[in-house]
Amino acid sequence: MPTTDGTERTRRAILDAAARVLGQRSEAGMADIAEEAGVGRATLYRHFPTRESLIRGVQDAGSAELVAAFAAAGLDELPVDRAIARATGVFLRTGAKYAAVISREDEHREHAAKNRAIAPIRKLIARGIRDSELRTDLPGDALFEMYSALIARAHLLTITDTLTPEQAADAVVAVFLHGAVSR
Repeated sequence: MPTTDGTERTRRAILDAAARVLGQRSEAGMADIAEEAGVGRATLYRHFPTRESLIRGVQDAGSAELVAAFAAAGLDELPVDRAIARATGVFLRTGAKYAAVISREDEHREHAAKNRAIAPIRKLIARGIRDSELRTDLPGDALFEMYSALIARAHLLTITDTLTPEQAADAVVAVFLHGAVSR
C-alpha cells in the first residue's frame, strides 16, 4: 500500500527521533522514542511493531543516507588521502545521527544496506593499497577495521559533544593517515 505524504513524514519523524534518542541512550524504550517524535505509542507501533523493526528502520535510513552522500562525494575522482578525508567528513556529518544503530553488531543477520554503505570505503582502501598510498604490509580488512574503529570512537565524541563533527573528522584523518606521533 502506497504511503501518503503525512504517513511518510510521521515515519521520518519517528526514525529521526529514534536515531537521536538511541544515539544518546542505546537502552531507550519505545515510549521515549514516541515522546521524542511527538507521536503516541500506538502511532509508533503502527509504523514499527517491534523495537527491532524500528532499529532496522533506522539502520536502513542511515545506510541509505550514507550511500547517497558517498555517491555525491566523488570519492573515485580524488587522490586517496583527500577521498579518505571527504569520506570521513561524510561519516561524521551524515552518519552521526545513526551512529548508535549503524554500528550495532547483528550476529544473526547480514545487513545488506549497511554493506552497500561501507562498500565505497572498502573500495577506497583497496585502491590506496594497490597504488601504495596506504600501507601495503597490512591486509585491507585490517585497515578497514582500524578506520571503522576510529569512526566509531569519533561518533561517540560527537554524540557526547566532546568534539564537533569537523574536529572529529580531522582527528580521524590525522590518526588514520599519519598516526599519533608528534610532528
